[in-house]
Amino acid sequence: MSSDLNTIAYLVEIEYRLYEYFGLFIIIVGTIGNLCNSFVFLCIPSLNKHPNALFLVGSSIGSLCFINIGITPAVIQVMSGINLSARSLFWCKISSWLTYSGGCFSFMCNCFAALGQFLITSPKLKWQRLITHFRAKLMIVSTATIWLLILIPLPIFYYDTQTSATTISCKSSVPVVSIYASYWIIIGYYFLPIIIILILFLLTWYNLKQLLRRRRTLDGAVARMMLIQMSVLLTGGIPAGLYLSYEIATQYSTKTLLRSTIDSVILIFLAMFTYLTSGISFWIFLFGSKTFRKHIKEFILRRKLFKLRIRPLAMSTLRINAP
Repeated sequence: MSSDLNTIAYLVEIEYRLYEYFGLFIIIVGTIGNLCNSFVFLCIPSLNKHPNALFLVGSSIGSLCFINIGITPAVIQVMSGINLSARSLFWCKISSWLTYSGGCFSFMCNCFAALGQFLITSPKLKWQRLITHFRAKLMIVSTATIWLLILIPLPIFYYDTQTSATTISCKSSVPVVSIYASYWIIIGYYFLPIIIILILFLLTWYNLKQLLRRRRTLDGAVARMMLIQMSVLLTGGIPAGLYLSYEIATQYSTKTLLRSTIDSVILIFLAMFTYLTSGISFWIFLFGSKTFRKHIKEFILRRKLFKLRIRPLAMSTLRINAP
């Protein structure tokens, strides 16, 4: 018995360290990456004209909500002992709603980006023109609205609940709402994106091989970047989705404290990996594509050269106007 208690204490310590170090690392890397992704695909002309640019920006915005609202409170609680949900009912309600909605929205934008990449690499010209900027905006706004409406029961029914003598958790007091949220999270986070991305991954891979036999273009470079990103999303999503399904299927089974602790640590680790895959698309593009780095470098150099040209002009103007 004492051996089990020691093991449980050790596992709880691992859980804390996961939040303290791995969680903080994910927040820093994911926040910087998603902000850079949004800037690059909005401000660099050679990249923001790509039909997938808006989907990648939408995915980055959703990931910012998913990562920062989802992990930050847990990291703060582990590092400082402050439970934000226990201190604010508004935060309890809004954080759950925005975390789950942002995550599902982000993954669906990745699905749209995968669809767009498949259409762009298609040999049929009419398919390549299906995704326009207007249609992309409409798809993004509609998807965000749909997920916010689907998960609207969360801010309505979620409250601070005393789960033990010293622990307060933010969850629903109505079991049906908890089950409803769990199933939609499985669908929106894992199964639906995984199935769509897996199918589109295979189709895009086939189209890309045909494309590269004819020419090498920016579309081909972006397609390779997208294939790498899709592979990373599948690697993170499949294990987490399967394990979460197992957790839901066995939630009413009798478990020992040791088994419950082991399940909790495994689920937290897989969830952390899902958070990580949601925040590293910029770093995948940056380190995986010379074309992507080239366009960023050219944009930075143009900005520097422009500033250097302006300064001498300003100085000469001051000298002419001086008495």
